[in-house]
Amino acid sequence: MATTAAPDTHADQPALPQDFGTGRLFLADSRLAFAFANHLRYLALKRAFGVSREQANLLTFVLLAAGAEGAYLGARTVVRAPLRVTGADAALGGAMLRESVFGMAGPASRSTPMFGTLLALGLVGGLAAPAIRRAMSRARATEHRLRQARISQYAASRRPGQPSSSS
Repeated sequence: MATTAAPDTHADQPALPQDFGTGRLFLADSRLAFAFANHLRYLALKRAFGVSREQANLLTFVLLAAGAEGAYLGARTVVRAPLRVTGADAALGGAMLRESVFGMAGPASRSTPMFGTLLALGLVGGLAAPAIRRAMSRARATEHRLRQARISQYAASRRPGQPSSSS
C-alpha cells in the first residue's frame, strides 16, 4: 500500500537562506526604518509646503542648504567660545539636575531620605555590573580549570601500578 505525503502548505513561500542571521536582519530592519522615515518626510513636506512627491527631494535639498550655513556658524561659535564656568553656574546646573531628577521620579522621591545617594549608587551599580559579571565568570572558569586539574591528579594517583608523585 502506497502512502502519500501530506501536501506542503509552505511550498509557495520562498525558503529563508540558512545564513540569514543577525546582520541580514539588521539590514532588513534598517531598510524598513529608512523607508518609513522617508515616507514621513514626504508627508511632512506635503503638509507644510504642499509639494508633491516628485518635488520633495528638491525641497529637502534647498532646506538643508539653507540650514547648513546657520548650523556651521552656530558650531563655529560654540567651538570658539571660551569656557568660563563659575561656581554660581555649577550650583545652578546642579539644582536644575536635581529638580529634573525629582520631576522624572515623581512626588514620592522628594520624601525619600538620601534619594540622590540612592540614585547615584544605582547608576554606579548599573555601570559596574557588566565588569563584575565578567570578573565572576573568569573566576568561575579558573576555579573549574583548577578543580579539573586536581581531579585528574587524584585519578592518576589512584591507578594501580603507577608510582604516585608523592613518593
